[in-house]
Amino acid sequence: MGKIRVLDDLVANQIAAGEVVERPASVVKELLENAIDAGAKRITINIEEGGLKRIEVLDDGSGMMKEDVAIAFVRHATSKLFVIDDLRKLHTLGFRGEALPSIAAVSRLTLTTRTAEQDEGVHFVIEGGTVQQEEPIGCPVGTKIVVADLFYNTPARLKFIRSLQTETAHVYEVVARAAAARPDIAFTLLADGKTQVKTVGDGAMPTLFSALYNVTIAKSAVAIVLLDEQYQLRGMMALPEYAKTTRKAMWFSINGRPVRSYLIADAVLDGCATMIMKGRFPLICLDLTLDPSLVDVNVHPSKLEVRFSEEQDVRQLIKQAIQDALKAGIMPPEINVSSPLAPSFVKEASQQEQVVLRPRLSNAYSATTTLPDSRSNAPRYGKETAAQVAFAIQEPIFEESKPQDVVRQKVNQALRERRLRAVGQVLTMYIVAQDGESIYLIDQHAAHERVMYERFKQQFQERDHFALPLLVPITQDLPPSSINLLLQKADLATSYGFTFEPFGEQSIVIRTIPSIWEGLDTHQLIDDFITDLLEEKAISDRLLLEDRIIMRSCKAAIKANQTLSLLEMNALLDALAPLNNPFTCPHGRPTAMIITKQQLEREFKRT
Repeated sequence: MGKIRVLDDLVANQIAAGEVVERPASVVKELLENAIDAGAKRITINIEEGGLKRIEVLDDGSGMMKEDVAIAFVRHATSKLFVIDDLRKLHTLGFRGEALPSIAAVSRLTLTTRTAEQDEGVHFVIEGGTVQQEEPIGCPVGTKIVVADLFYNTPARLKFIRSLQTETAHVYEVVARAAAARPDIAFTLLADGKTQVKTVGDGAMPTLFSALYNVTIAKSAVAIVLLDEQYQLRGMMALPEYAKTTRKAMWFSINGRPVRSYLIADAVLDGCATMIMKGRFPLICLDLTLDPSLVDVNVHPSKLEVRFSEEQDVRQLIKQAIQDALKAGIMPPEINVSSPLAPSFVKEASQQEQVVLRPRLSNAYSATTTLPDSRSNAPRYGKETAAQVAFAIQEPIFEESKPQDVVRQKVNQALRERRLRAVGQVLTMYIVAQDGESIYLIDQHAAHERVMYERFKQQFQERDHFALPLLVPITQDLPPSSINLLLQKADLATSYGFTFEPFGEQSIVIRTIPSIWEGLDTHQLIDDFITDLLEEKAISDRLLLEDRIIMRSCKAAIKANQTLSLLEMNALLDALAPLNNPFTCPHGRPTAMIITKQQLEREFKRT
């Protein structure tokens, strides 16, 4: 007798369950997808003991016919697609036909369902993949599935299950991600009788954000909206001060399908790179709608990973949307500075115009400052209450526990109206300033670093600083095919200040580099630049802007323990005034904190 045999259905389903059903959260995910695909507008999930003892998913979707229920537990039975081309235009979350038979093979499952066309529903009891009971039953339109005693017949799987709290947390993440992707559906998650998630399903992103995070965070969150011919981007993002040390609150979806995408995550982080400290991650819900043919969701059994056909377009779109949203959301309405300055400062301002700053500072400021163009009109939700304005003494602007819109507006208004004047320096690190109503502490290095960053960035965009000649030209060995391709892109390279010429058959000699690289690891940058040219990547994003300009601005900025005169301090404040974001350095650290007169009076028991 031969050694090779065909596995029976039960064994095959139990093996398949190893891929599809890793833990209770996997069951919840698959059942949620089925409920959403059935058109449900209200879904309730109830779990006990992390989902190991019991998982119940109840929906008000279209329900199932008796004939469909019988075949739904057969492997690869699906109503979602019929030919391979259907994958390219998929609009459903499920499509493989593996979930129900895999779940039923490792649990005790009951299913109760009815369609609107039927007078009565049907009740199935399945144990270990075998139908034990089938009977008609009275029930509302929709479906209820109960999965009990998960992995009861595969005890080896239980060895890999974590604590009940951990399993509950994984279920929460699955439901929260689904809710973030579909604000038009009302989700309720109960864990051992306690409500973990509850959304109303009104389709409004602010309402959803408030339900998933909290009211305070949602009130100051910024809307993300971007529409073009191929892509629609919508979502909300909390302000930078609420950023966390984990990515778990970054929730993305594609066409309403929750996904984990490093490409999307990296684009989001690039978009807020100069406003959030390194190692921290924003709270964000983001959905990208596009033609299903432009994205492949059949990459992994979990269907969480996706692959885009136009990765660079998607990356740039998301990055730009995040930058626009933060610019519109963080900045208050622009202040009109055409009115006369306060009389007490007119003389001082006039004198300051004649001052020649020290060399360390002189490159950072111009004699006059102009306001940037009007801010974007992207939607903004919520205003701060008076109770939220006050905060504890010595509390930084980017403190996680407090909303800071009013604080930002106060700082920005004082800067723009030139009311903020320096009165001294403490610890040779911080500038002390006042506006008649409050005291401000400004980190001189962080503030100057932001000024230098904006200056270098503008220089790059205006192309007025490039082509730094090398005293000793650099030779780079390359394959002949790469040299030929580089020569075709010579004009593009020259526009960035990078000039080279062939040097033999397998080398090029580099004569100039972008001046933004001055003082940095030139050899590594050249390698990266050439790689980006050959691969036709967006050179400016990675090499010539964020990281390198941040590095150079940090080196060029005044340092802590450097004594400044009052005129230099005021010059720095004036240089901050026209910036789009004077509140953080390019690394995301706060530049200032504020102590109000009311707080001082309260501390000194005057009120």
